[in-house]
Amino acid sequence: MSDSPVYRPHQESPATTRLSSFEPEGAFAGVDAHRFEVVSRGDFVPGILYLPPSLAVDPGTDAPAEASPAPLVLIQHGLAGSKESPYLECAARWVREGFAVASIDLPLHGARSSPKLSARLIEGIDRVLQDQRLDPETHALVEEFARQSTSDLVRTLDAITTLDAIDASRVGFVGFSLGAVVGTFLLAHDPRPGVAVLALVGGGRGPVELDPARYIGLGPARPLLVVAAKDDKRVSVASSKALFDAALDPKEFFESPGDHGELSGQTLARIQAFLKDGFAR
Repeated sequence: MSDSPVYRPHQESPATTRLSSFEPEGAFAGVDAHRFEVVSRGDFVPGILYLPPSLAVDPGTDAPAEASPAPLVLIQHGLAGSKESPYLECAARWVREGFAVASIDLPLHGARSSPKLSARLIEGIDRVLQDQRLDPETHALVEEFARQSTSDLVRTLDAITTLDAIDASRVGFVGFSLGAVVGTFLLAHDPRPGVAVLALVGGGRGPVELDPARYIGLGPARPLLVVAAKDDKRVSVASSKALFDAALDPKEFFESPGDHGELSGQTLARIQAFLKDGFAR
């Protein structure tokens, strides 16, 4: 997509990264975990990579000690979240069952937060989600967030898929809420994710140049699961269906009980099964 409002990469050296091991807590306790950093449009983008037990990595070589490379799931947090948000712990089970999982802090989130700009960005994106008008300065900030996010995700895939532990031919994307919004931008501009899950996201609201429904039908067709929350007070089921209708086949729509951010165990199991089936194609 030429002259895209949400993807304007800079001329940069090829993206690379080194892994730094750490001991994770919570649901990921005992998992082989590594921090990494990539450069994207001059920004330093911090991330976490979790590897399945059979792929213990030697930090000196970034090479797996044994077994075949693992499929990669890039999972992204929602508004005001981070790569270490508790709700992303749903991916711990995926790692233990053979997937590699990576996540980054989106611009002005997590370790990239700014006392001056983060609150303004979050308020602006929240207004977009509610289909409210933005003042020109906030509109410019949200647009720049979109462009930086798309570049960050592309550059992360550039770097992570070069690691010997990762099967670059099997890449998936999972996004929740804001992570799903920027996921539509990624899918429109990068063919590598061969399966995608977009949860708690809708279309047809906000500025047209930032509308996920504008982008979900672009790029190559891949298995897509759109997940809506039945009682979601932020993103209506109708809005999620509008996004779904704009997407290419093959696609599935799944309605989960609960409100925004209350995805059931059944829904999380459905997401995992969808990823597994997508990687098997």
